[in-house]
Amino acid sequence: MRRKSTKIATPTLGAMTVIFRQRGYKRPKGCANVYMKGFNDAKEKYQKRKR
Repeated sequence: MRRKSTKIATPTLGAMTVIFRQRGYKRPKGCANVYMKGFNDAKEKYQKRKR
């Protein structure tokens, strides 16, 4: 049986927590929180502008 892929289109806090837990991080919820803060900041900063 094939393993389910963990790749998702847009990361969410819950999905990243699950991925970090699978990877064996010590504080997966905290790491996911920091990751999502950076992701959301970058999303705002590097928005594609229509010309």
